[in-house]
Order: sequence, then C-alpha cells, then structure tokens
Amino acid sequence: MKKIILGPLWILCILCQWQGVVLADESKSMEELSKEIANPLAQIWNLSFQYNYTKIGGDLVDGSESIKTGLFQPVLPIPMGEKYTFFARPVITYIDGPTDIGITGGTPSQPIGVGLNSSAEIGDTILPIGIGVANQLGWSWGLGATFIFPTSNNDLLGSHQYQAGPTALALWANEDWMIGGHLQHWWGFADDGKSDDDPFIEAAHNRDLNHTNLQYFIIRHLPNAWQLRASPNITVDWEAGSGNKLTLPLAIGVGKMFKLGPMPVMLMAEYQYPIVSPDNIRPEGTFMLQANFIIKNPFGNL
Repeated sequence: MKKIILGPLWILCILCQWQGVVLADESKSMEELSKEIANPLAQIWNLSFQYNYTKIGGDLVDGSESIKTGLFQPVLPIPMGEKYTFFARPVITYIDGPTDIGITGGTPSQPIGVGLNSSAEIGDTILPIGIGVANQLGWSWGLGATFIFPTSNNDLLGSHQYQAGPTALALWANEDWMIGGHLQHWWGFADDGKSDDDPFIEAAHNRDLNHTNLQYFIIRHLPNAWQLRASPNITVDWEAGSGNKLTLPLAIGVGKMFKLGPMPVMLMAEYQYPIVSPDNIRPEGTFMLQANFIIKNPFGNL
C-alpha cells in the first residue's frame, strides 16, 4: 500500500510545518473536536486513512478468501455565506484482493470478489459533492451528486464504467449522540473506452450498473474524547438476482481523539458483521481501522 499511503503522508508532513495555518484550532478541546469530526458536514478539515479487512464467503467461494482495502479521503468543506457549506469528499481506493473472477459487486470502497490469484492496485475513485447545512446540535443535512470514475490500474479490479447519481446526508446530534446516514446511488452511463478484445472488459462494459450505498452513523460520545460508534455500509445491487441484492451489516466500534504532537488525531476501530448478505459472494465480516488527521479550516467557524 506504499504507493497510495506514502504520498498523502508526505504531504501531511509538509503541511505540519505551517502550524499557524494548518493545525486545528487549539482553543477547542479534544471533546469538542471529537464531536465535530463525527458530523461529516461539519466545517472541519481532515485527512482520513482507512483500512478494511473483509472475509469473503458464499456459494461461489471455494475455501477462504479475503479482500484488503485502503481508502484515502481528504475532507475539505468550504462555507458558502453564513448558512451553507460546500462539501466534496473524494475517496481514493487501493484494493488487494482475488482476481480470477474479479470485483463482482459492491462499490470501490466495499468491493466483493473471489478467485485463487490476487492483485493489489489502485481501484475506482468515488466523488460525492454537494451543498448542506451543518449544525453542532440539532439537524444537519446535505444534497448533491455522486460520481464513480474508472481509475483502476488493474483491469480486474474496476467497474470500467463512469457512474453518477444523487447523494443525500441527514444527521441529528445532541451533546451525547449523533445519528444519521449518507445515501449514494449510481447508474452507469458510459464505458471507459478500453478495448472489448478482453472478454472481461467487454462483460464489464455491457453490465447494467444500478446500485445504492447507505452508510449509517450511530455515535455515543463519552468522557475524555472517547466514542462508541457504528458506521457500516448497507449496499443494494438492484440488477442482481434474487438473494444477491442486499448486504445489511451491523457494527460496533470505538474511537478516541488525542494529540500527535500539535496535531489532533481521531483513531477508530470497528467490526462489521452482515445479518443479510448475498448468496453467491458475500462479506462474512469486516474489521476496520481508521485515522483522521485534523487540520485547520481557514474558511470555517463551526
């Protein structure tokens, strides 16, 4: 994972040299920052690194399989006047998984695949953008569009289609809880222009893509900047056959805000287990680790 991780970390190290501009507001306590970063619409900038380890099973799986996914997500919202916030949350993916059959379902951040051989390459890129209203207490919401770009370096690890659709966020928070969800839906509308000489790419170009991802958030704030949390992804492949459309996981995890030198960092760990999953190829459990490095938003005041 060096190619995708070392670049952003090098940028992070450079930014840390400009402490007066980049570091988060030191007047805020770790508890305050912990509550702000839980809201994906808040005007807080952070660089997020996530690692997922997913066990794969199902009727088409012979033996033990797994997929390891790295995600880099810079979150840099910009206020628009006194009320609204523009958000763009690109997700750059790096997938290490089986490729005999390739990625057969899911999204770039939650891929599903099976095969005896494996490959580790950059995957497709997700980009939700939109406008929302963020509040520390009460309701926050956002609306916009979401895109998937076929950026995968490996022909077996990407969708080979450009995809687009709507996105929406809704959250409610008080001093102790944050509850909400982030909905994204995509339709494929154009192929990536690669040659159909490869049967796998031809099949990917001809596939009807129509799928939904709903990430729900349930976070309980605890003393000393700790959290109990759950943030798994519900996915629906509307074109799949009966018994293979829905993945519905439950999750339990913890988070802790602390300072790494002068920089606030949120560390999270979570286990996700599907109570409903596809018959053919399915996740059988995901262990997630995430680190969010908080940097100062020069435009924000939330």
